[in-house]
Amino acid sequence: MGKTTVASASIETEAQNDETRGSDSSQETSVSVVIWLSVLVIILVGIVIRVNLLDLLFLGYDEAMHFQAARATNVADVMQASRIYTHPPLIFLFYHYWMILGDSEWLLRLPSLLFCVPALVFGFLWLKELLGPRPALVGLTFLTFSLPMIQLSIVVRGYTLMLMFFFVALYYQERFFRHESLPALVVSGLCLGLAMLTHYATAWFLLVIGLLALMRLFSGSLSRRAIVSWVFLQFALIGLCVGLYLLHVRGFVNSQIQSELWDVWLNYSSADQTKLRPAALTLIHTADYIKYVAGVNPILMGCLLLVGAFVLLLKGYRESASKWIAIERSMTVLLPMIIAAFLFNYRIYPLGYTRHSIWLIPFTAAGFSAAAYPLLRCPGVFRSACGIFLLGFWFYLYPYQVVRSLETTQTPAMAREVASLLKSTVPADSLIITDDSTRNVLEYYLMGREQTQMKPLEGGFMEYQMGDYRVITVPKFHFYLYDFKNEWEKYQQVLGEDATEPVWLTYIGFGNPRNTPQRLFRNFPPRKVLEKTNYLDNYIIKVVFIAPDSENKKLPDADTLIDQ
Repeated sequence: MGKTTVASASIETEAQNDETRGSDSSQETSVSVVIWLSVLVIILVGIVIRVNLLDLLFLGYDEAMHFQAARATNVADVMQASRIYTHPPLIFLFYHYWMILGDSEWLLRLPSLLFCVPALVFGFLWLKELLGPRPALVGLTFLTFSLPMIQLSIVVRGYTLMLMFFFVALYYQERFFRHESLPALVVSGLCLGLAMLTHYATAWFLLVIGLLALMRLFSGSLSRRAIVSWVFLQFALIGLCVGLYLLHVRGFVNSQIQSELWDVWLNYSSADQTKLRPAALTLIHTADYIKYVAGVNPILMGCLLLVGAFVLLLKGYRESASKWIAIERSMTVLLPMIIAAFLFNYRIYPLGYTRHSIWLIPFTAAGFSAAAYPLLRCPGVFRSACGIFLLGFWFYLYPYQVVRSLETTQTPAMAREVASLLKSTVPADSLIITDDSTRNVLEYYLMGREQTQMKPLEGGFMEYQMGDYRVITVPKFHFYLYDFKNEWEKYQQVLGEDATEPVWLTYIGFGNPRNTPQRLFRNFPPRKVLEKTNYLDNYIIKVVFIAPDSENKKLPDADTLIDQ
């Protein structure tokens, strides 16, 4: 009798446990469905926003540069063309074949949008591995609606391809650490190599995840076989980086291009560069980066990142009982910012309001997700409602307000109107003087896929044969960076007799206040205006420059010139 009673009680207990497990399993399945539906909705909304912006702007000078390299007739020519640009060749090779489908602005920008989708999916999967599904939704929302992520998804550039490789590599590296799966390590390594062939910012990404992985190795949680495999991969990646440096990057180190780029990057700041010490300037540029990607108070968002780092520290130690793993988790947020600040302080790589800082965004997303972990780690209506409210409030304050109020004159129709105006105004066989930014855009809208002939001249000047026009670019990428007046002797030496003959000064304003004629012509030599036409902030001016030592120096100043 006693045995029968015990057996019955045991059976009842097992039945209750089975029922409880079934209930928990059903609840987890229900939560999983809700999570993935949320992922789908977030990404679909992001896609809709991006699709509506694909052809909002004309093809910019950097986009046109990618088009020029990709339009070469064969792969060898594409590789050769890519060598003059500060980017590795993979993205140019991709666009070379993509252009078989067409070369409209919309079609050229479509790959960036397509690459963004798997980047977001794998970004969510990686954050889910780190923190669980609910906090990962916070990071996914941030990645989907951060304005730099939107902007880089609608341009002819390689950033979303690079980020796709980043997130796939991070996800599979995490799988390797958890399960010591060699196929996962191989996939991660391949993606890191492809990312390095897409953009050189990958070098800093490799440095960060390499140092983080070393902390994992020190924890003693990996087998000898896994450690040897990881070390072998690092040597392969280092070899790729060294090879790219020797074959390509070294030619740009301490070059005029690097100097000009720093002049531009330093202007993208909320601070006066001349009044601050290097350490303070670095700190401000770090805050500028946080505001660049998060859009609201950088001090508040910076504090959230610190909270996220602390949460990862505690979570890492609680789950592993290893100080090294806890530090590695915490430094996932902090180490990239430290390295980025170091690189900027020593003028190695930019930081702040620039797309070149976008390599940091995976780690920033991890920080914001971790900051939400205490609120969202457990299911609950109130917790979920608070999370949704805070994310919705951020979305309303930042991406929604900016996208809704977005108005511009810099449209494809404007660029085509400028190209048409140039062809109707400037006679064939005329000499056009312009800067490289304008020349890039004109090549796309005037020449299309037709190849142009380029000839280097002395002093950094370049000559192009663009259809019926002879085009010479000044040694600076933008006119506002060029001190034309003080460089007159070089200009005269390069152009010879043409220096004092009528030329067509042409430039696109790009909506930049530094490109107004009143500001530009302050640095120009004396001149006589023969003809002037413009469409919005884009100017075509026929001028005769007068040598500074000429007797006829009293010619119109900038303001009078524009009124003529």
